[in-house]
Amino acid sequence: MKKLLIFLALFAASISLSAQTYQEQLKAIHSNVVEQKDGKSYYVHIVKKGQTLYMISKAYGIEVNDIIAGNPVVKEGLKADQKLYIPQSASAIPHPATDNAHQATDNPHPPTINQQPSTANPRNAAAGQQPQTGKPRPSSPKPDSTASVRLAIPCGSDTSARHKTYKLVLMLPLYLEEVEAMNPETATDSAIENWNSLKYLPFYEGFVLAVDSLRKQGLHLVLYVYDVGKDTLRTQHLLKKAEVKSADLIIGLLFNKNFQIVAKFAHENRIPIINPLSERSEIIRDNEMVFKTNPSRNSLLESLASYMQKSMYRAQILIVRNGQFKDKDIADKLKKECLERNLNVILAEGQDMAIGKLAKSKENVIVAFADNNAYALDLMRRFYELRNDYNISLIGLPDWEQIEGLETDFLNGLNTHLVSPSFVDYSNAGVKKLVSLYQQRYKADPEPLAFQGFDLGYYFLSAMMNFGKAFPKCIQNFRLKTSQTNFEFVRGNSSANNGFENHYWSVYKYEGFKLLKLN
Repeated sequence: MKKLLIFLALFAASISLSAQTYQEQLKAIHSNVVEQKDGKSYYVHIVKKGQTLYMISKAYGIEVNDIIAGNPVVKEGLKADQKLYIPQSASAIPHPATDNAHQATDNPHPPTINQQPSTANPRNAAAGQQPQTGKPRPSSPKPDSTASVRLAIPCGSDTSARHKTYKLVLMLPLYLEEVEAMNPETATDSAIENWNSLKYLPFYEGFVLAVDSLRKQGLHLVLYVYDVGKDTLRTQHLLKKAEVKSADLIIGLLFNKNFQIVAKFAHENRIPIINPLSERSEIIRDNEMVFKTNPSRNSLLESLASYMQKSMYRAQILIVRNGQFKDKDIADKLKKECLERNLNVILAEGQDMAIGKLAKSKENVIVAFADNNAYALDLMRRFYELRNDYNISLIGLPDWEQIEGLETDFLNGLNTHLVSPSFVDYSNAGVKKLVSLYQQRYKADPEPLAFQGFDLGYYFLSAMMNFGKAFPKCIQNFRLKTSQTNFEFVRGNSSANNGFENHYWSVYKYEGFKLLKLN
């Protein structure tokens, strides 16, 4: 019974989150109406409700500023049914009438729920045995219009890259050797919180739900799970196993030294390897097989500046330098990103200078860097007192969601925006289904690691279903809605020798005492 409390039985289940790809959304936006104007050809775009300049620019492969230059009226804001002229030569997106390639699932219906339980056991995997995740069927199922994934490769036609069955290796620090000493009947709450064997288990549980969901859609997968702690000799011994050498994908929540060992092995054997935790961009350097899912702080500044260009381009941006903040250069870096996007930006040396620069005639966007409660609370209090005299929006960076004691009235009154690598919208129907399914299977509420495990598994295995082992060539244009973490992969420094890093950051704000995702 004690072991059952640690490793709950795994049940096959299925949940479908929206899978409309980014490219498909852009194709739907792209107009095929062309007009001649001053001897040049233009696409005639009629603005639909909810469309943004950024979205339209991506649909036609043109910069936002170029759209504004050719259509000065949009400086006052987009309006539904507004006519825009887009230079035809600028379009970089395949024309919807002539492009027959699709990037993800065409399935219009969610998969049905599979009620057959799985008997996979991580203890068996730690002992070097293959988890029983179901015998691979001899051939892929015939396409079904309601429950299968139609496979297509928009970036190539190499069907040999797709396999009937894929081998996946999952490496986690499960600390199985400590399970025998765990007694939930006598342990205190603080002791249970420190049990190593429970720390990364939610990731595994969420990942298995994603595997079960995609197996229902037609994925044939053999899953190997290994308990990998800090022992580097044990890790090196593990890499000698035949099933690891022949893996199609490795996912590793590994300590730094172990990850370096496994990443080198993956590079030598041409196996893509996923790192879900590291913030260090160095791990993708000179290793094109590495995928880093946790975005770096440099991409945070790029994402924030792009968001402000899209949604706050008429505002005055006031970056408040905090002399006590650990990253001394971050304010200057953000100012540089804003200037490159032609934003009206001022770098204020402290709160007093920022208050003195507030403008009456336009929105004032205050960007503040803080990593302690006292500074953040003082800043919010001071600007909150000025909210009736000035139009103020506050952007808190980074990790403001972890600061304790922030007043809800301040957050709402200052139109506070936060930026985070992930955001769970619990009002979303797909998220509700995932939460319910997790509660049914594991008798607990999903933790952030559970959402992360589900998202990572669902995204990368969906990419493999679509593109086979060639998915790294297609990953930069592959978009898929998941529960909390979006993925937009960019190759490091645009070098073919480097791996990929996720650049997506979620922007959300407090509105009506609720959290609302904006991007």
